[in-house]
Amino acid sequence: MASRRTARTHLSLRNAVSVTMLGLAPAAAEAEERIRVQIGGTMQQWAVVAGQNINTGDGSEFDTAALDQKHNSEIRFLGKTELRNEVAIGFRIELEANTDDQQIGESFLFVEQPTAGLIQIGDTDNVAITMQVAAPDGGISINDGDLLGIEAFVTPEGYEEGNSLIDSTALQLGDDNSGKFSYYTPRFAGVQIGVSYIPRFEDGGSNNDSITRVDSEGPVRNGVAIAVNYAQEFDELEIEAYAGYLFGDTPSAEGSRNIRGAGAGLVVEFADFEIGGSFAWSRGDAPGDTSLNGRSFDIGIAYEFNRYRIGLTYIRGVNEGSRVDPADQRLDQVMLSGTYALEPGVDLVAGIFYYDADGEKDLVAASDGVRSNCGFGFATALEIRF
Repeated sequence: MASRRTARTHLSLRNAVSVTMLGLAPAAAEAEERIRVQIGGTMQQWAVVAGQNINTGDGSEFDTAALDQKHNSEIRFLGKTELRNEVAIGFRIELEANTDDQQIGESFLFVEQPTAGLIQIGDTDNVAITMQVAAPDGGISINDGDLLGIEAFVTPEGYEEGNSLIDSTALQLGDDNSGKFSYYTPRFAGVQIGVSYIPRFEDGGSNNDSITRVDSEGPVRNGVAIAVNYAQEFDELEIEAYAGYLFGDTPSAEGSRNIRGAGAGLVVEFADFEIGGSFAWSRGDAPGDTSLNGRSFDIGIAYEFNRYRIGLTYIRGVNEGSRVDPADQRLDQVMLSGTYALEPGVDLVAGIFYYDADGEKDLVAASDGVRSNCGFGFATALEIRF
């Protein structure tokens, strides 16, 4: 069974950034035939038990479900054809099955030639995310991962999950599948380089307005992401490493500091063991009186044998958050999880976790806003990939 890394580790030797990463068959289309659409995706249905010690600004008491049902599913539409000179062109669209916000997760076109590299155009992650290497897990991820994705526990007021380093070492920082242009070089001697240009940071799907600012107000713009990924095998030893950087021009009406972030990660695999981690650092102001000054790191170890995988992962994130509240945000998460592969594409995952979340203070004073929360929990899910 292939190694089941955290969702952010896209660039292993098994999964290079290429057409094959998109899950598309390499066969060429007939001369008079249009591109055929393939359908893939995942479905996760969860059961979560969590003890939550929630503190609010005014002392209000919150009741939470002792046993809760969570879900996270998406459908992917994929298409590819081959032109002359080994040029492949295609597309990928992701439809979120469970959401109250952004229905389309990713939507982009790609062009690839083996000796020239890969170009992606559209709404997708920047190269500092897709080329990232982070700590391994046993099947339930906590680095921009499953726990906060399914809202396994209540987070304090003002958290920007996924857009800051509070829960992740990935350099998103407000670039939520924004429309962009990305280029990946071919891999040479284990090294691949990527660069993204991001006209403006925003939710994917809303990037057809050519106006970027009015009276110095508007989104972060002129973003650039650069990343380097290294993946190589030495007999029974496999090494994956990454370094990335992200820049964004913050409008003057929203703050005086442009967005800058940097990160790196390393995973070493020997025999059936994996060990590694990653870290990230960020500075800058974002719209809404928000500061992205933060730092995060994760570390983990995993062991895989036969149909089983088990792993222990820890992540800590700190973020300044609101510029009008002096308190920093902090989130610690620990996950011990395992996977049992029932059949190809069908996994049973389970794990126990601990979390300690601290948030804004002044913003929730004398209100029922959540200041902090900590506790233990258990989560299990049946995951189907098709």
